[in-house]
Amino acid sequence: MKFYNFAKIILIFSLFCFVLPIKAEERMITITPIKKISTANKNLQEGDIVTFQDVNSQKTLEGIIKKITPNGFMGKKATLIITNIHYLDFLDNYFGQIYINGNEHETYGNLANMGIVPAIELIRGGEVNLIPQKTELTVFLNNSQKPDIPIKISPIQRISTTHDETEINDKLKFIVENDVYKNNKIYIKKGSTIYGIVDYVSDNGWSYDNAEINIKYFKVKTQDNKILTINSPITINGFEILKYKGKRFLQFFNYIGANYRGKEVEIIPQQDNIKYTLWLD
Repeated sequence: MKFYNFAKIILIFSLFCFVLPIKAEERMITITPIKKISTANKNLQEGDIVTFQDVNSQKTLEGIIKKITPNGFMGKKATLIITNIHYLDFLDNYFGQIYINGNEHETYGNLANMGIVPAIELIRGGEVNLIPQKTELTVFLNNSQKPDIPIKISPIQRISTTHDETEINDKLKFIVENDVYKNNKIYIKKGSTIYGIVDYVSDNGWSYDNAEINIKYFKVKTQDNKILTINSPITINGFEILKYKGKRFLQFFNYIGANYRGKEVEIIPQQDNIKYTLWLD
């Protein structure tokens, strides 16, 4: 009888430990970028890997660019979200995320205070500039955040609001740019065709009213030949893709033109190096 009671206690204790949720833990660290990270860099895109250094321990960390919002006219600042920040030499599940606003534009602020409205309309907001050893960021790493799985894609057909105009329910064809791993196995193979379903199209208008194409979800075949639906919407904005088109000093004239008429969406795969990043649940 005593043995039975002891076994019963062990069983209850084991079940209690099994159902008891793991307590979330958090670490606060200070990091600085190893290389300059700037939204002014036209080659910086969502899904890119960036590296940092722990200011105190000098250990290396890695993160992924999850969202870039470019700066705009009338002082609109750029923003940057970096996710999956983690130590490279730690075998644990601690991840963090940071959100950074662009720098204040001193000229814009001075003119705004003086009430010079026509002049400030053409001034673009500050960029995000993270400088090694100079920029220090506080990050909270915790073991309750699941890492995001990026899927980088690029269009392989013309996407336009002017020629062969894109319409709602159209299937837009993209290609997967990287092998996608899940549970340490290839889940989606690089080079796979992935289709985006258009659910919203907006024509351009006057005064910064730029054309937009919204894709709500994507469909792709996985490595085991199953159709996967990815609910990771993207918005293609005529103004925001300008930074990836042509030389930067020539873009000035396109930006100025947006003061009068919003920009159309026009992506030509053979000449525009534009990529997008989806995020797998």
